[in-house]
Amino acid sequence: MPELPEVETIRRGLANVLPGRVFARVDVYYGGSVKQPAVAEFTQTIPGQRVSSVGRRGKYLQIFLENGLVLVVHLRMTGKLLFSPTPIELDKHTHLVFTFTDGACLTFNDVRKFGTVYLLPPHRMCEIKGLACLGPEPLSADFCLEYMKAKMTKRKTSIKALLLNQEFVAGLGNIYADEALHRAGIKPDRAVISLTSQEREILYHAVCEVLHEAINWRGTTMSDYRDASGSYGQFQNRLRVYQRHGKPCLYCGERIERIVVAGRGTHYCPACQT
Repeated sequence: MPELPEVETIRRGLANVLPGRVFARVDVYYGGSVKQPAVAEFTQTIPGQRVSSVGRRGKYLQIFLENGLVLVVHLRMTGKLLFSPTPIELDKHTHLVFTFTDGACLTFNDVRKFGTVYLLPPHRMCEIKGLACLGPEPLSADFCLEYMKAKMTKRKTSIKALLLNQEFVAGLGNIYADEALHRAGIKPDRAVISLTSQEREILYHAVCEVLHEAINWRGTTMSDYRDASGSYGQFQNRLRVYQRHGKPCLYCGERIERIVVAGRGTHYCPACQT
């Protein structure tokens, strides 16, 4: 599933090309992708609307329209939102095609069909269950060391489970939780309550560092992820533990192990992380 660095990379790409463009029409090939409003209303409302800006909240993309509505897209596991200055050839996984008045198009492609699209006013974004309960953005001033330490008080869950909790921090997922924990030298199944104040501070900086780095490398492409222009991310070439089970740790040479924490496959170095 695309995580914060991937979605932020897509946002930046779309922010460079969408503002000012006017929708001419939208073709819906799989109605299940459109959650609000009904497909008929969706296709009737979009034409004639001008894009004002492109935002992101956690893993949700937000395309703001000048009429006050917001097009919210959650890519889920395999969704892709691709921009082309000219019409493109569709495939069986193309579910939505937004065509602009200048002939450019924005396509929503999703192999697994889990991705969702909403069109609604900003005050109703709270109706999107996953979006309504998000915690602070990890690269914002709201996600500070003091916040992180306070939220960790008396928590008995594993630190990996806490990092994956979108109410604790928005946008962090399996890849970057594993990578941040390796940088911090903390075993993923450690109970939060067992972390020292120093470990919590190191982890805070590791989370921020790995997210900044991944954004600079345009995200991680393991399978389906592509940026807004269809290009691959590059951070997969810099992963230290994620999906490196059985390979030597890049820092100590110990073999990377895989366990299950919080129901997710989890990778760590038994020597570097305690």
